[in-house]
Amino acid sequence: MPEKPTRITRLALVLDELLTLAEVHERTEVVRYRRLAFSFLPFDTAVSRLMASLGIQCEMRVEELRRLSRQLGLPEPPGVQPQPSTVSAPPFFITTQDVAFEVLTQAVTDAGYSLHFHEHLREASTVPALYPALTAVIKQKRAEHTVLEGFLASRSEVPQMEEMEQQQRA
Repeated sequence: MPEKPTRITRLALVLDELLTLAEVHERTEVVRYRRLAFSFLPFDTAVSRLMASLGIQCEMRVEELRRLSRQLGLPEPPGVQPQPSTVSAPPFFITTQDVAFEVLTQAVTDAGYSLHFHEHLREASTVPALYPALTAVIKQKRAEHTVLEGFLASRSEVPQMEEMEQQQRA
């Protein structure tokens, strides 16, 4: 029996769909980073400030996407909000090094997901005018992911050093 050739199709999104997806995703990221900034506030102000600044960068991307939408003559989307499942989670405070490490690890994973999301959006774009804007977002997301990885690595070294010191004392 002859094999059917496998066809790979490319998903092409309409311009307004693509910009709406990107904006909703970034709004969700704003909420996530704000929650992380709040959660780390009593435990580690450096992490809290980092998360707050990443949230501000997401807000700036939302504004840039809106500006691009207006520039391309698209109507303003009616009250686009982040997905309720990501917003309804109650905030909590980080109180231990182990929980902080888990939350930072998840933040790195989420940043990687966000990077891939925007890469896929760029692939799905059939509008050449969007390529520079999406490429800029991807570059920023790559830097965000790298910063979080570096921050996680620097924070994970502290407990290891403390553990070694305790073993030496014993």
